[in-house]
Formats: sequence, structure tokens, C-alpha cells
Amino acid sequence: MKIDAINFHPYKIFFKNEYANSKISIKERKGWIISISNGDMVGYGDASPLDEFSNESYEQAGYGIQGFKLAMDGIDDIDFEEALQLASAHGEMQPSVQFAIETALYDLQSKIDNISLYKFLNAKSLDTVKVCSYDEYLPAYDNMVIKIKITEINLLNQVEMIDRLIDKYDNKIRIRIDFNESLDLPRAIRFCKMIEGRPIDYIEQPLHREDFEDMYELSLHTEIPLAADEMISDMDSLDKALEAQCASVFILKPMLIGGISSLKEMIKLINSESKRCNISSLLESNIGRLAYLNLCSAFNLKEESGIATNVFFKNDICGFPKVKNGIITLKNKLGIGVNEINI
Repeated sequence: MKIDAINFHPYKIFFKNEYANSKISIKERKGWIISISNGDMVGYGDASPLDEFSNESYEQAGYGIQGFKLAMDGIDDIDFEEALQLASAHGEMQPSVQFAIETALYDLQSKIDNISLYKFLNAKSLDTVKVCSYDEYLPAYDNMVIKIKITEINLLNQVEMIDRLIDKYDNKIRIRIDFNESLDLPRAIRFCKMIEGRPIDYIEQPLHREDFEDMYELSLHTEIPLAADEMISDMDSLDKALEAQCASVFILKPMLIGGISSLKEMIKLINSESKRCNISSLLESNIGRLAYLNLCSAFNLKEESGIATNVFFKNDICGFPKVKNGIITLKNKLGIGVNEINI
């Protein structure tokens, strides 16, 4: 792989409305875009840690990418696998940095090979990817999967909000309820009892990320599937969650995991245990989301992933494919699917 230049720049994108969940309330999202060039071809990657979710900060991510750039100074030709090893070394303890560098390397290499990233990773990848919807942003369609964030602490108010949503769509939806670790075990048990019989696809991370035993206990009190999100950040935490039998659905955030090969192995393990799996956004830029789209296709994820969060933003640094009835059709564009960014 020949490399002419490595650059990185900060970015900032703004929400249409203030974004809130049980942990955060923010008006903007910021991160770093790394670009790796070979002539007219450029590979892009996004490093965008998020407070309360990531173990690294925005500033640390910038230093991490700068370290990779300095390490590559004077190297204009490098084996692709060796470059990935450098990405892993400089992304140690900084998964967003590793993910950004790896994405840029994969994006560039697939463009050099004149192929899309999803086909570069897997010749038998999917041509379409299912995504979940967000109530206020997409038109309705039959059997749509809607994800909602819970910010209301009153359980009765939560149930009333869910019932209004079910009525709005004439009971033709499946709902994913994301608590972002905001409940304790007694309240979680009570809530599950209160919403029995409703079209709930799953309840996402109701308890703290370290409460593996309580998540298992909760599963004994409800038939509603439980999803592990924040508690899954690497293979060790996945092994622990599977051993504890605390979830039947696993939500993977590449920005928190780092390595693309690690993500692939985690998905392989989840499938081998006959559990459900999808990929979710950390509210990064469309560069990150385009990478996720390609990974969903390459790793043959059949259920709806939470990657169409571009609908929350009023600006971005590049475009994102349109969703029709919960499906994105991939267009076989080179790399991750973008050649120019506005930054």
C-alpha cells in the first residue's frame, strides 16, 4: 500500500434538536476525521468518543491519531496487514482511534482494488441492510422497528408513552426500548410486568453495565428479550455476558470496540450461541455510519441495526444513503462509499 499523505481534522456536527437520554443532553457532536491518501484516492475514518459511554476523551483521540501520523512519517509504502498492526498498536486502550485508522486503511485499500468495502471484506455480503427507525423522523410502514430512548423516570408515564406510540401505528410496529443503564433490578422487574403483551422487540441495557447477575435475574422475570449494549466493549465482556446468560440480544458499537477483526469475531461468537446481534451508532458523523453500513453488509447482519442516526442531525460532513421502508440498498460504490467530505 503506497501512502502519499496522512491528515486529520476536527469536526463538529449539530443536532436538529437537543439530544437527550438518561445519561446525556447534548446539542452537538464532535470528533476527528483521518484521511490517508494514495494519489487521487483517499480513505476516511472517524474517531468520535462520547462522554459517559467511551473510556477515552475527544482530546485523547486527537493525540492518538497524531501519534499514528508521526509513526508513519517517512513511510510511503507499507504492507496492508502491517499498517493494520500499527493501527492496533496506536489504538491500544483507544478503540475510537483504532476504528478510525482501520476504517481509513480499509477504505483506501478497497478503493485501490476498485471494489466496495463490503465486497472487499466478504464476497458474499448482503446487498441490503435493515435499519431501525425513529418515530418522529421516518414515515410509517408495516412491521417497522422503532427505537425509543427513555428519559422519563416515572414508570407509568413511560408505559403511557409506549401505548401512545402503539396506537399511533395501529399496533403494526415492534419497539426497542433503550434505558441506558437507568433502572435498578426492582424497577426493571416492575416495568417488564407493566408492558407485558405489548409488541416489544427488546429492552436495551436496563441495568448498569456491570450488573451481569442482575440482568440474568431480570431475564427470569420476563419473556421480553433483554439486550446488552454498554456492557459489551470487547471479547472479554462478551464472553462474560454469554457465560452469565444475561441477554439474548447483543448490540455492538464499533466505536467502543475498535478493531474490525475483533468485531467480526464477536459477531461470529454471538451467532454460534444462537443469539441476536446488530450494530449501533454512537452518534458519530456519516463517515462512521457509512463504515457501519458496510460492516453490517459484510458480516451478514440480518436484523435491524441502529445506524441511521443521521436523521437527528441538521448538518454533516458527507451524505448518507436514503432509507426506504427500513432498508438501505447498497450501490456498490468504492470503499465506504464517499470520495469527498466537507470539513
